[in-house]
Amino acid sequence: SAGLGSVYASIIRRPEEERRLLVLMGMAAGLSAIFRSPLGCAVFAVEVLYRDVEYESSALLYTILSSLVAYVLNAAIVGWEPLFRVPPGLSVNEVSEHAWYVLLGLASGLIAALLPAVFYGIRDAFHRLPIPPHFKPAIGGLGVGLIALYLPQVLGGGYGWIQDAIDGQLALHLMVVLVFAKLLAFALTVSSGGSGGIFAPCLFVGAMLGGFLAEVFGQPSAAFVVVGIVAVFGAAARVPFATLLMV
Repeated sequence: SAGLGSVYASIIRRPEEERRLLVLMGMAAGLSAIFRSPLGCAVFAVEVLYRDVEYESSALLYTILSSLVAYVLNAAIVGWEPLFRVPPGLSVNEVSEHAWYVLLGLASGLIAALLPAVFYGIRDAFHRLPIPPHFKPAIGGLGVGLIALYLPQVLGGGYGWIQDAIDGQLALHLMVVLVFAKLLAFALTVSSGGSGGIFAPCLFVGAMLGGFLAEVFGQPSAAFVVVGIVAVFGAAARVPFATLLMV
């Protein structure tokens, strides 16, 4: 979607400043259509690119408009249901329960720090391989396939498995293994030169981490899975506010 924004800017010969804005609008629209979160995706598109400089409120107006149009058009075709079903009435009833979420946040921060370390480490290893570039994604795909022979849950976006974690239907030992298996499968796919994104894998890793710690701490699975998703992706992508809105 960002590419479409750039192509459109080239076709109508817009200046560099407007090209940047159209790329942001395209990014926000694509995310909004797929993940069905127009406001969060509008903020995400701006926050992820402007986290080191001044936050451009003027760009936010346009990303909101593009996100809303994409969301409405997509929902009119495929339906208005959210990606995940979360039970109503999730809340923290005792002050002491906040301590468990602090521990979840600490664990999420560590996993979010591990994710780019593994990703760039594997990328550098593939760069050093003295073979033609088109063989490298094949090697990465072979690695993912070998993992999937034992853990097929790592394949695809994994939204169904995330829903199972929300519903508390996954075993404790499986969830902790999937945290690291998905992280490795994602790194093998993208670091080798294959096609893939970071958003869905981070959702999956955060969900499995939250579900695992919910079982360990004896807390509600749904709440911990949702907070785990926010914490891992917000920390890994360094967009905590937008991630909070999106999730």
